[in-house]
Amino acid sequence: MNQRVTIVPVPRIIEMYNVSERELDQIGQASTAFAMHLVFFGITFGASMAFLMGLLTAELTNRQLALVWALFVLVLATVYFGVQVYRSYHDGRKGVRAIKNESKKTQAGMSGRAAAGAPQAGSGR
Repeated sequence: MNQRVTIVPVPRIIEMYNVSERELDQIGQASTAFAMHLVFFGITFGASMAFLMGLLTAELTNRQLALVWALFVLVLATVYFGVQVYRSYHDGRKGVRAIKNESKKTQAGMSGRAAAGAPQAGSGR
């Protein structure tokens, strides 16, 4: 049972961006908010579905109005957390997009200066 393995290296490009402390905090806060809202969305959605199944299958008496209102509140909470998930996801993406765009502008400015023959910063000349 002597099997041979061939390893084929695949080159790839890794892009690195300079990020300020404020930008890093914004991205971290957006991702934390996204995770928290997603968890609560899942909880309220699951509770709403369980409540709805219970309302549809049970023989209800005078408690029917209270149960319907509880379901309504759970559905509102589900919609609220769903909207918050959407907003926090897009806030995080907006922060990352801003960092990438600013880095590309800076990189294009540096390339233009180098092509024009301007001395590079930090060249020591």
